[in-house]
Amino acid sequence: MSVATAEGKPEASSRTEHGLGSGRVLAAVALAASLTPLNSTMIAVALPSMSAEFQAPASSVTVWVVTAYLIATIVCQMPAGSLADRLGYARTLTVGRWMFAAGAASALLAPSLALVIVGRLLMAAGGALMIPTAMAMLRVAVPEERRPRAFGAMGAVMGAAAALGPALGGLLIARASWRVLFLVNLPLTLLSWLLQPKTFVVNVQPRKRAAFDSIGSGLLGASLILFVLATRLTAPVSYLCATGAVVLFAALVAQERRVVAPVLDFTLFRARAFVAGAAVIALQNLAMYALLVLVPFLFGAGAAGSRVGLAVMAMTATMAVTSPLGGWIAERTGAAATVMTGGLIGAAGIAWLVQLAPPADAVHIGMRLLLVGLGLGLSTGPSQAAALSAIDTERSGMASAALSTLRYIGAIAGTAILGLAMAGGGDGVAAQHVALWLFAGAFGLSAVSGLGMAAAR
Repeated sequence: MSVATAEGKPEASSRTEHGLGSGRVLAAVALAASLTPLNSTMIAVALPSMSAEFQAPASSVTVWVVTAYLIATIVCQMPAGSLADRLGYARTLTVGRWMFAAGAASALLAPSLALVIVGRLLMAAGGALMIPTAMAMLRVAVPEERRPRAFGAMGAVMGAAAALGPALGGLLIARASWRVLFLVNLPLTLLSWLLQPKTFVVNVQPRKRAAFDSIGSGLLGASLILFVLATRLTAPVSYLCATGAVVLFAALVAQERRVVAPVLDFTLFRARAFVAGAAVIALQNLAMYALLVLVPFLFGAGAAGSRVGLAVMAMTATMAVTSPLGGWIAERTGAAATVMTGGLIGAAGIAWLVQLAPPADAVHIGMRLLLVGLGLGLSTGPSQAAALSAIDTERSGMASAALSTLRYIGAIAGTAILGLAMAGGGDGVAAQHVALWLFAGAFGLSAVSGLGMAAAR
């Protein structure tokens, strides 16, 4: 298959000899995609300083600076993927970069909390454009046999960015102020743009056959907002939000069956490998993000933040290091075997955590989380590559956005499940063990889901 420019005109050059062969395109798209997870975790350490400067309640700062960013990112993913298929991946990625940079600059110079929030929302929209577009570019540009390693490398960069965020944020605030956290995004965005070769434009024929599905985008966005609110609020409001999310999603399904160019084409889920990869991504992120919240409780009250951070780093660093390895193995043994192995290793690591009772030692917790990180690393690249390889190139952006959205949904659901498991009071250790068994089960189900990739080599 030939490469095409953003206007859809075929290029004579090969899609792999220029850019990705030297690693520049991979570096460019991975860096662009990593900006969102970096800023999702880095901002947490800045909240007290922002609250003090603007004399705003800490709860309000958290809701609007963190939760609003999360909601905007989730809501914009699917429309962004559909737009990327229409406008061209290189063009869309560039637009996303400059939107992200403009949002960071606005927050950096903002004289009020309201303008910081506006900047964060603009960053979220730019990040939503970048993540699925970066994934789509790799899917189109990299030969199928090399995709697991490419997606593993991008997963490693994104995982490392998320893990680095709190430490980097704390260092920058200690030496300057919270505003520097937004300043650091500007050179990173510029570097991502400079790394991407301007003569290597990766795209297929843009899809311009029908009007953009604005109604479907609205229904999907509203249902996702209600879903997030349902996991954040208490009864009975949470029940109303959950009911509303289900009703709007049903309306979305009906809407997408009628339009020529839906924002979410449900025929994607007819591809067995895509469904399997999506399930693996959602289930493993469900367990991983819940573990990040649960780990401090395993240490017991009064644990030093540095000890907790080192234990968590055992998981995140291992995931980052082994993600390329998972892709390399999958290229030789197949995606199914690699993902199933990763799922079982992760399940074993979480089940091993059940043996611990607070206060647990950092070394013992870290050893178990290392296994979870290994499982994640083995599974990340192969599951994404198998899922996207099962979809035609013209819908790469939409498919990538669907996977990214499911990653966020899994993370939100995991933290909600953890909250429910520990909300009953009573024996806190017993509640933790129930949650851990649930998350071990999620990893086990991800291993079973890997069977759907049996034909993806």
